Amino acid sequence: MPATLPMSCPYCGELVELGIDEDGGSRQEFVQDCPVCCQPWQVAVRRDADGVWSASLRTADE
Repeated sequence: MPATLPMSCPYCGELVELGIDEDGGSRQEFVQDCPVCCQPWQVAVRRDADGVWSASLRTADE
């Protein structure tokens, strides 16, 4: 089962589920569009030593 994190879009504020590629490594950065407002996010995902995922979303112009 893929990991997901609940996140708020930095543009529209809607709560969305961010899917994480668990095979992509413990540090990942990518661009993904909001499924609600279609604006592009800059996504940074990290997995800590205990295996817990965290993520941050930024607007494309930050």
